[in-house]
Amino acid sequence: MKNSTYEPIVVTHVISGDLWAGAEVQVYNLFKAFAYSKKILLSAVVFNEGILSQKLIQTGAAVTIADEKLFGPIRISKMISEHCKAHRTDIIHTHGFKENILGIIAKEISLTPFSVRTVHGNPEFVFSFRRPLKWLIHRLDMLLGKSRQHAVIAVSSQLETTLEKKFTGKVQKIHNFIDVADLQTQWSPKNRKIRGPLKIGIVGRLVQVKRLDIFLTMVSLLNNQGISCKGIIIGDGPLSENLKQMAERLSIQEKLEFKGFVDPATKEIKDLDILVMTSDHEGLPMTLLEALALGVPVVAHNVGGVVEILKAGECGWIVKDNLPRRYVEVIKQLINDKTETENKVTMGKLHVKAHFDLEISMEKYQTMYQKVAHRALDYKD
Repeated sequence: MKNSTYEPIVVTHVISGDLWAGAEVQVYNLFKAFAYSKKILLSAVVFNEGILSQKLIQTGAAVTIADEKLFGPIRISKMISEHCKAHRTDIIHTHGFKENILGIIAKEISLTPFSVRTVHGNPEFVFSFRRPLKWLIHRLDMLLGKSRQHAVIAVSSQLETTLEKKFTGKVQKIHNFIDVADLQTQWSPKNRKIRGPLKIGIVGRLVQVKRLDIFLTMVSLLNNQGISCKGIIIGDGPLSENLKQMAERLSIQEKLEFKGFVDPATKEIKDLDILVMTSDHEGLPMTLLEALALGVPVVAHNVGGVVEILKAGECGWIVKDNLPRRYVEVIKQLINDKTETENKVTMGKLHVKAHFDLEISMEKYQTMYQKVAHRALDYKD
């Protein structure tokens, strides 16, 4: 048995890693934050080799690639179990439906004492009998979460409220976080002045839930109404060609820039005049945190943790009706009322630092892991 005074709590994260999106960025940030900790030691099992696995290895963490393109669920569960045995894992920390189920199975096989999950956002589809396999996976995920996991982490207040009804007594809110000081040191522009057409950006995978169709229509309407602007699309995905065809139909090809995948996206975010988020679903978007920290005005749809990040509109502009004309109206207001815009930008920087900074979330994660593992770590880093 481990000596709780001297040995760190070992936590193995289980995540797909097929994308480089919000959940992956947050896991990487967590590994960076704990890289030099003597109290918490992180390792990972990743289902796809890619950006996340490479970045986690660079932190010095032990990483196993359980390639889902090569191995089935049974083999992957065994690989997670073998990793946990080899590294004497105390807690398996899962991210996503499939990861939850396979991670919990591996927990039982390896006799790992504890398991927790993070829920990064609301489901992007409705579970019903019309999609029996997804419905079955969802039901199994809920059952195993209630019976075999010890904590559920919600990244926003909205998710906390929703999840508490399903996992009563197990839910803890720990916000997504950024290293505010590091971000501002690396990326804050020295002088933010609008030169030429407005640069209005959107960041994310080019998939249906992000509603890039609303963004393109908004760019068209703004230009047609005499507001010269360029839409900057930062990200890639399966809808790329469809969106380019839509741009041709709207005759705004010259008013758009498709930047593709950019790592880190802050390279482009820092140069925007306005960041827009038109998603139908979100958890607690990292992109908004970064934009606020860099002093970029934000206009976002009223979903998920957006209200929390923008402090009910004190730190940005919230759009309730996800329609292109509503974004146009708000952007006009933003442009015309410079005092209000400056106030919201200032409030945004303070709000991010006070509630979404690395140090705050690190402490919450450490406390959560200690409580789950029933361990008091008495020594200092």
